[in-house]
Amino acid sequence: MMNRTRSWLAALAIGALAAHADAASIGDMYTVTVPVTGQGESARQAAFRDAMRDILIRATGRGDAAGLESLAPLVANAGRHVVSFRRAAGNQLAVSFDGSTIENSIDAAGLAFWGPDRPLTLVWLAVDRGGRRNLISSSTSGDDRQRVERAAARRGIPLAWPGAGDDLGRGLQQTWSGDHASLVNAARRYGADGVLIGRAVTTVARQQDVEWTFTSAGLSAETRGDLESGPNLAADRYASAYASRNAGQRIEQLVTVTGIDTLNSYATALNALGRLPLVRGVAVDEVAPDAVSFLLTVRGDADALRQAIRRESRFVPVDESRMIFALSP
Repeated sequence: MMNRTRSWLAALAIGALAAHADAASIGDMYTVTVPVTGQGESARQAAFRDAMRDILIRATGRGDAAGLESLAPLVANAGRHVVSFRRAAGNQLAVSFDGSTIENSIDAAGLAFWGPDRPLTLVWLAVDRGGRRNLISSSTSGDDRQRVERAAARRGIPLAWPGAGDDLGRGLQQTWSGDHASLVNAARRYGADGVLIGRAVTTVARQQDVEWTFTSAGLSAETRGDLESGPNLAADRYASAYASRNAGQRIEQLVTVTGIDTLNSYATALNALGRLPLVRGVAVDEVAPDAVSFLLTVRGDADALRQAIRRESRFVPVDESRMIFALSP
């Protein structure tokens, strides 16, 4: 019976992995939308170069990546690495690049790589316009929110905004007063990994002067600048913790997950491992009555993988030195 179960689970793993590879081969990691000015080939090539700059910033986690000499050939010859492109609304061009070429170039440059699995950040942004204050929420439209979201998209940082489930009036008071404890705690309700809190004052020149505070597990920082500086601050801090410093290394690592006693729990563990940043493949190595050992193909090293598993709420450490984790109920 166990041999039959092991064979069935292994076959199921192959099928699930194939589906995962198609769905998360790149995602939107190497696709970006940029403005295009004018018509013709020269305008298109200029847009390709702008798109490559954005991709390099996103993939390395470095705001200065597009200007690095080691990556200059990618920018200069961006058009050679375009897989597809299409016109989008508002004089925009959606461009998709060959991800393997970009990853190999980042590896060759000895730079850190930040995969497509990114932390979600909850944003509390209060704006003062001549004494009238309002809190930007999930139902707010307008330039302030759009500027923050564009900057976050460029760095690959998904955002959440407070919504109907929050007391927006109290949130406005707490954002402005500096009493941020409940704002940080609200991240749990959104499944967010970090919180970005901003207090913006509209200047005489009708610009926004913003005091930003960023908080995440083991990470915190402050800055003052424009609306875009908040997402950039969060991206810089996340990248310092999550980007792999051994980007070019490929290893196979055995990870054992206990608490797997049903097909549902097996599928949960398989999918959670497959979604981890740095993981490029998952295979079943051994099946026990209440545990499964998975062989992971990892882009990076064992320490980076261990940190990624630690951040995944589905797994509880049992023996990290031996890569044994329990599946959380």
